[in-house]
Amino acid sequence: MKSGTKVAVAILGGLALIGGSIFAYIKKQTDLLYDFDWKLLDVSFDKVSLQLVKGKVKFRFFNKADIQIVVTKFYLKLYLNKEEVGYIEDVNEFVIPARGFNDISFSYSVNPQFLVKNITDIVLGSVKSKDATLTLDGYAKIRSGFIRVTVPILCDCSVKNYDCNC
Repeated sequence: MKSGTKVAVAILGGLALIGGSIFAYIKKQTDLLYDFDWKLLDVSFDKVSLQLVKGKVKFRFFNKADIQIVVTKFYLKLYLNKEEVGYIEDVNEFVIPARGFNDISFSYSVNPQFLVKNITDIVLGSVKSKDATLTLDGYAKIRSGFIRVTVPILCDCSVKNYDCNC
């Protein structure tokens, strides 16, 4: 083999090794971003009127990864017995340290008029099942460095037992 061919093969081999290493790094970092958990800590009501109920919900976010992550958007729709009753949305960035946690409060809004329209269905469903189900359905947009992922969040909670299946 000529020396020019050997150099070309060495360069191509080196580029393939670098490319494979970059791919493996990106995949590992992406997998680590999905490795987080959360827990509902508190619910408060700040404003209650016939037009709007506003308050805050406090969550604790756990990061099991070895790298710090940043949550760039958090969005949840709130359902009571499969009837939409409100939402939580926050686009403020917050940091969850590596192998740590962060407690974050989010504002929520509920339209009581929507509840009044659907109260019959909600009450009948609750009486029939002797419980009510609160469903949280949404996502968190997370990034670490230049890697970004959207992590789905789905949780059904029994109002009676305050037991969640997340």
